[in-house]
Amino acid sequence: MGFNGAFREMFTPQKRSSSTDGSYFGNYGGFFSLGSSSVYGMKPKTALKLSAFYNGVDQISNDIAKIPFAIYQKDGSNRLSRPDHPANILISTAPNYLMTSFVFRKTMAISYLIRGNALAKIKYNASGYPVSTDFINWDLVKDIRLKKGELLYDVRGYDKPLLASEVLHFKNFSHNGIVGVGVITYAAQQLGMALEVQQFSATNFENKGVRQGVIQTDKTIEKGKDKIIAGWKTAMGEKSPDRIVVLDDGFKFQPINITPQEAQIIEQQKFNIEDIARWLNIAPHKIKSLEQSTNNNIEQQSMDHNSDTIQPHITNFEQEYAKKLCTPSELKDGYFVRANMDVLLRTDIKSRSEAYARAVLGGWRNRNEIRELEDLNAGPEILDEYLTPVNTFTESQIDKKLKEDGK
Repeated sequence: MGFNGAFREMFTPQKRSSSTDGSYFGNYGGFFSLGSSSVYGMKPKTALKLSAFYNGVDQISNDIAKIPFAIYQKDGSNRLSRPDHPANILISTAPNYLMTSFVFRKTMAISYLIRGNALAKIKYNASGYPVSTDFINWDLVKDIRLKKGELLYDVRGYDKPLLASEVLHFKNFSHNGIVGVGVITYAAQQLGMALEVQQFSATNFENKGVRQGVIQTDKTIEKGKDKIIAGWKTAMGEKSPDRIVVLDDGFKFQPINITPQEAQIIEQQKFNIEDIARWLNIAPHKIKSLEQSTNNNIEQQSMDHNSDTIQPHITNFEQEYAKKLCTPSELKDGYFVRANMDVLLRTDIKSRSEAYARAVLGGWRNRNEIRELEDLNAGPEILDEYLTPVNTFTESQIDKKLKEDGK
């Protein structure tokens, strides 16, 4: 079967009962993608005003974006790189004419993390080869529905629905496996509280700690209350840092708002950072909260970040890339997409060197393979040989040694 025919095979809908037809998205657009109906009215751009949330999304999306992806084929016990595959350039270098692979994957990751979904249209040439993956703003998605066994995407700007096989759809947390749920949906209340604390602090700084209150006196004032109020507002409305208000005739100002100390602003802000870290499943030290980090545990926390935070997202991307950019026949022939997470150790020379040393001395990598990982040219042929620890032997080596010794 040719490449074009194989892709046509991908578009052939599976036979399913019409009773499964219906919308997975249409009546729940706000719930699945934009947030919730919380009184806080949390939206993506609003949530990103929180430095901890912004930095967490930025950190995770950067890690997803900087990891190189490539297409491979499993051939027996070997893994063959397939740079000749038409889709390899789309996931490794140039997904479309407007973006690099880093920018494309970061843009997709931001949408994926905040809205729970990231979508891109796969374009094919006349021969049926994929030539471009174009980012689609999730706000443009009107409906995702099942019709006669085929999953359809109704997107503004397109004359007809897009087939599931025509799009890359990365889904984060999902209840049905079809549409993702944005973290803001569930975190709206907590993020709203964090924004209120932030706004309270900003307002107190702007007003030098003086806000609503009452002017008290033991005397009865029959007339002139409006003038007193107006005079107070005029004086306190000045932006000058040395503004002065004089209260005479026994008048006293009594504030009725709580102070930052009473509101425990500092403690609340620390709690908000930790809670945002939980929502994003990211270690607090990655979003610059180092209170519980030490030189002894920071390395372990970084390893936990790679395995617990980044690896699940990378696996998600790998499988969606392979499913949509490789044909069914190629998948049967062992094609797959793999991301090289070793890049996360690129700036950590100590950990990288130790990992390389263990690999070479353990005999499961040779020295030229390590040079390749470091973007160095291959060395002498002797570096292609695998080392074996002198204090370990296989059964065959032991038998050979015994025979040589005549025992």
